[in-house]
Amino acid sequence: MCNLGRCISAVLASALRNPDSSQHQDFNIALKRVGALVDFSLMTQYRSHTPDTLAYMERYLQTFHQTKDIFLEFCTSKPTRAEVNRQDRELRRLMANQIAQEAHHISAAQRRRQADQNRLQRVNRRADLIQRENHFNCIKMHYLSHFVSHVRRFGSILMYSTEMGELAYKEQIKEGYGRSNKNNAARQILSYYGRKHALGMRLQTIEALSKAENAFVMGNGGMEAPASSRSATQRVLKGRMMENIGTLTKLCRALNIDYSDMIEEMLRFIRQTIADDQRLPSDRTELGSLPVEQFTHLEIPVSDFQEADVFQIHRARCTGTKAFRNGDPRNDWIGVQAGGEESYGDLRGRVVE
Repeated sequence: MCNLGRCISAVLASALRNPDSSQHQDFNIALKRVGALVDFSLMTQYRSHTPDTLAYMERYLQTFHQTKDIFLEFCTSKPTRAEVNRQDRELRRLMANQIAQEAHHISAAQRRRQADQNRLQRVNRRADLIQRENHFNCIKMHYLSHFVSHVRRFGSILMYSTEMGELAYKEQIKEGYGRSNKNNAARQILSYYGRKHALGMRLQTIEALSKAENAFVMGNGGMEAPASSRSATQRVLKGRMMENIGTLTKLCRALNIDYSDMIEEMLRFIRQTIADDQRLPSDRTELGSLPVEQFTHLEIPVSDFQEADVFQIHRARCTGTKAFRNGDPRNDWIGVQAGGEESYGDLRGRVVE
């Protein structure tokens, strides 16, 4: 759910990017409503709060409640849907009887016109009934209004989260039971979790040692890991194409990309990067003869919310016109930094490509 809050605004903005004149206002209200709910959700994940953050949460929740009716038609409950279907069947039966009684007195064109009017009447009546019966009066929606008062009384709500208990039940109980032979399962579950915990601690120790200044030897000297002070959270390219193109010029020709535009983008990238030993040349002719390779998979580490040392790996794939896993081609959208932190707007200069 936390990861959904990060991308839902951009996905919805992309899906609703081309409204016609009749949809423009509804689309703006929908984006405002989702944005307010996402902002409220992100604020609730703060480990500590101030009067300002609580005021922000109340304002976001108020904005959400003021604009939530735009999604009211999608909140139909099962009893409401059943009642709507029952009334629609009764109305359709009455209309069919009426048309059958008047069939001998009207022409075929009048019958078609009457059928169209009846169909429109049924649709309008169905929409009115759904609009009248639908509501957001559910317990989860009501809980949101108590969040700020509970933070003032008890502190951060994250301290009372049951997520860790549910996760522990899945990892410590269900997985251990599934790997047991179901005889004396409690002892086998404890043994399985003990081994898993010991291996996890071992892996963390190896990772910590690998970041030390000096090399270390694991086991009886059979494996040596080099020292590394660089972070392990680097973008990784995967999926090397078999028919790789040799130079940048050939790549532009093969992909039907304007060579001058590619060179301008490369030069802009070079100007923005910090000078180092591996800096790309700034000469246009030399750039065109650089060796290049094609990849279809990029792993992007994204820092977790308020956790600087925890990263989520987002996988972006681009197969062009080729099939992805025996299906349709896959070309993911990614956010590109086109501005800086000082840029105005919610996206801070980022655009979707």
